[in-house]
Amino acid sequence: MNARVALILAFLTIFCSCGRSITRVTIPIQVESEIDADRFSSFAVLPFVKDNAGDMSDSIDIGNDIASTMRRRIGKHKNYNVVGSQETNRLITGETIDSEFLANMGQLTRLGGHFEVDGLITGSYRYYTINQPKTYYGEHYSPTRRQYVMDYQDYIQRMYILALRVMIVDVDSEEIMWDEKYERTAVENHALGSFLVSQITPRDTILKSLTKQAVSEFTRQIAPHYETEVRFLVK
Repeated sequence: MNARVALILAFLTIFCSCGRSITRVTIPIQVESEIDADRFSSFAVLPFVKDNAGDMSDSIDIGNDIASTMRRRIGKHKNYNVVGSQETNRLITGETIDSEFLANMGQLTRLGGHFEVDGLITGSYRYYTINQPKTYYGEHYSPTRRQYVMDYQDYIQRMYILALRVMIVDVDSEEIMWDEKYERTAVENHALGSFLVSQITPRDTILKSLTKQAVSEFTRQIAPHYETEVRFLVK
């Protein structure tokens, strides 16, 4: 990549020296879906299952929120039809969507047949926080010593982590044709007082942001879309 940039810069330098004008423009580039968009045109999204592996998992249950966010995101693309939340809840009444259910391909494809869709989207998640003591080193001016002296301040860094696993089950072939993990993090720095307050303050805003980021990455992979690329016009 560095060699390519160096080559472009050299090319631009040569043309500039010849009295040519160069204009930097952005153009839309179509990016194709990473799945067969003709083969998969309809989806149902199940509530995501909490992964209790490890001791750091938070007690917050966001499985339905992740599924709702995913339905909205996928539903924005004209290539796909997505079963709505009300219809989904109606069809899974009486079903227990848990880790054992996700591991049973027979149950997954049976449920996918009830939805009459090409693909069944499901998966699991872990949401947890890590608190680490940190020290910031700096300088401050000392009037008594009439010079800058070394200073430090202790604080606590809190990291919010959402690890999302997304699977797409091919209802016809009864196979998992997509299985990827998406991890998003956010960091907050706290003095002791603000940290104690944050312990009892809901972190809904951060959690929703992490969910949207992870879901957006997934939907960009499976749905055709446009991205912008930089081009240079030489006149």
